[in-house]
Amino acid sequence: MKTKHLISTSLLVSSAIALFASCNGSSVDTVKAIESNYDNQNKTITLTGEFDAPSFTFSSGKSKTMAMNFVVKSHAFSSEKFTAFSVILPVGTEKNNVLFEIPADQKNYTLKNFYVFDDKGEKINLDSHTTFKMKGTVHYSEMEKPENEREKDNFSYKITDVRFVKD
Repeated sequence: MKTKHLISTSLLVSSAIALFASCNGSSVDTVKAIESNYDNQNKTITLTGEFDAPSFTFSSGKSKTMAMNFVVKSHAFSSEKFTAFSVILPVGTEKNNVLFEIPADQKNYTLKNFYVFDDKGEKINLDSHTTFKMKGTVHYSEMEKPENEREKDNFSYKITDVRFVKD
């Protein structure tokens, strides 16, 4: 009896460790790094998390891109969230695109108004809180200025050339 119980406990602990290990604490480290130094300039980063609506959006029907938020956690059960802002996605219905649909008479938007199209072209509503593995290239606005005009602590950035798959 004790052997069976020990094996069951070992399997449960191993499963829990695997679950926490599969969640991406390194995504949190990456978000912290891009917001505290310029080391990721023009580098491709990988984050695991979910897309979130931007805090403000304007859609004229002519917009070709939209800056989305991408939320990461250190593990699945963590309440602590870190957000990569300005993840630039093309607007449309192609792969790796975002679509914003809001009725003309609706003034406020929610996650239900946003869809992304993954690398396979599957349309996914953001209200489903689907987890994605996202890759993109980091560009800091300060790095576009001449070196003597750059602010040393302005780490505003955009992540472009974004590709994502369901995790």
